[in-house]
Amino acid sequence: MQPWKTELRTWANRVASDFAKRDDVLGVAIGGSIGRGQEWRHSDLELGVLLEEEDKSLPYFNVDSGRGLEAIQLVRENLEESLSRVESGDCAPLVRWPVQLWRCRIVHDPTGLLARCKKAFDDGLFRPEVLAGRISNLRTALRKKLDEARDLLAADRPAAALVRTRWAMNDAILALHWSCGELPRSQSRTDSRLRALCRKHSLPSFYALYREVFALDDTTRVVRKTWPLVKEQVLELACLWSDSARDFFVHAVDGDFQWRQNAGILTVYRLYVPTMGAPDRGVFNRLDDAEWARENRDLLVFLGLAHADKNAVSALVERVATSLDLDPALLHNTTRARQ
Repeated sequence: MQPWKTELRTWANRVASDFAKRDDVLGVAIGGSIGRGQEWRHSDLELGVLLEEEDKSLPYFNVDSGRGLEAIQLVRENLEESLSRVESGDCAPLVRWPVQLWRCRIVHDPTGLLARCKKAFDDGLFRPEVLAGRISNLRTALRKKLDEARDLLAADRPAAALVRTRWAMNDAILALHWSCGELPRSQSRTDSRLRALCRKHSLPSFYALYREVFALDDTTRVVRKTWPLVKEQVLELACLWSDSARDFFVHAVDGDFQWRQNAGILTVYRLYVPTMGAPDRGVFNRLDDAEWARENRDLLVFLGLAHADKNAVSALVERVATSLDLDPALLHNTTRARQ
């Protein structure tokens, strides 16, 4: 095994063991790419933590030893109720179970509840009715966000409309993965993984639309010239999520653009940063204010919003709306993910 992989797994096991020692923790599972044995050098740790009740002091985004840690809290009563439905033949709860825990590795499970959930999820996630449910939910969310974008365009707010269009595009990307029987994963590698998926299924126009929606043609220039100018401002905006989100973005979202996944990393920043703190805080409600835009031009350039044009955004909205009008044979593919 490569040294970096040994080091990563050793770290994940240590973090999981530390959680398992807590008196309030009823179970621990290592999820994500590390749990499935598909990690890469920069994988963060997605940890399922079974609790009697929600721990409000435990944030979702954390950093440990310079690596990202996402704590997925599972409340025992809720999990038992949904698992009971699944075990009785109702697969509906599987549509909303956290995908990070598919094929997870259980570290601590004295109640046996995590083992039961793992079996149900591993066996059921790619059942046709579960895939159909996930795709349907994403299509509904996509339509809602595009309606919001149209309303923003009507209010002469093209930059804000483009932000909502990007969120709709993200829903389309997730839906495409499920439609192809593929597990969505590694958001920091959205660009490279979507390119591979679209090549595999001969969908070059979908990949091109994603690149256009996120304005990724300027990636190299923006990373080299603009990111150093706005890095601190962007990381301060991340604090609007939680006190730990700033460090999470530095360590788990390649704060130095060193992972050779620049387009994917830029996608993450352009998706999340404009809406951090919205609607009451953050920058979302100021994106189309002319005076604010002049004072924050570098930030808008980094976010790919400096040249948001009403007609161009309107055209993108309608193209995203039809982006999933694909071959029905593809949309009903139920092949298990083999990534």
